[in-house]
Amino acid sequence: MNRKAAVIYCVAVTLLAVLFFGKGAYADSNHFVDIAMYESGIILDIRYATPNNFTGQTIYPNARCLLRNDVAMRLLRVQKALQKQGYGLIVFDCYRPFSVQKKFWEILPDERYVANPAKGGSTHNRGAAVDVALADSTGKPLSMPTKYDDFSEKADRSYKRTSREALHNSALLESVMKAEGFLPFQSEWWHYDVVDWARYPISDFPVQKQGCED
Repeated sequence: MNRKAAVIYCVAVTLLAVLFFGKGAYADSNHFVDIAMYESGIILDIRYATPNNFTGQTIYPNARCLLRNDVAMRLLRVQKALQKQGYGLIVFDCYRPFSVQKKFWEILPDERYVANPAKGGSTHNRGAAVDVALADSTGKPLSMPTKYDDFSEKADRSYKRTSREALHNSALLESVMKAEGFLPFQSEWWHYDVVDWARYPISDFPVQKQGCED
């Protein structure tokens, strides 16, 4: 199934579910959705689908943002709130297979920056976390405290020795994300967990899987 057909299929299935079961058909499920299904204006810069990340390797064969349905809906509301202020979201990472988490831990076994798979892994493995930054209304990335995946003290939310613009943008992003039920991760300004992340099980299907994920 090619990408266009997969998106059409997913939309059709979702609409049928809403028609027959009501708007809450998927709202409380473990169902995964692809954020690209929605014409939201969210910019996808999925770094692990490129070598431009801390591993220097291409980890995901496809640049997709897969999230649990409720998490995706929250993120879409964040995007709408930001657009009203002349901003938008850039997304670096969403769902991450558990097997990839193990690989990351082998490369960087530091719990400040990589969740230990032996202790339950990452909220990314549950489809319940996102790595995000801000863009302006034209899609241009805005100044943030550090580059993505900067594993230093400068990425910590308490670090203040950076530009006023970067601090303002980080604070704005945090405010809007928290308003929709996302919890900021202290040592990484880009990382947010959904407040009820623990209710979602860990998954390990590959990112290249097409169609509607279960």
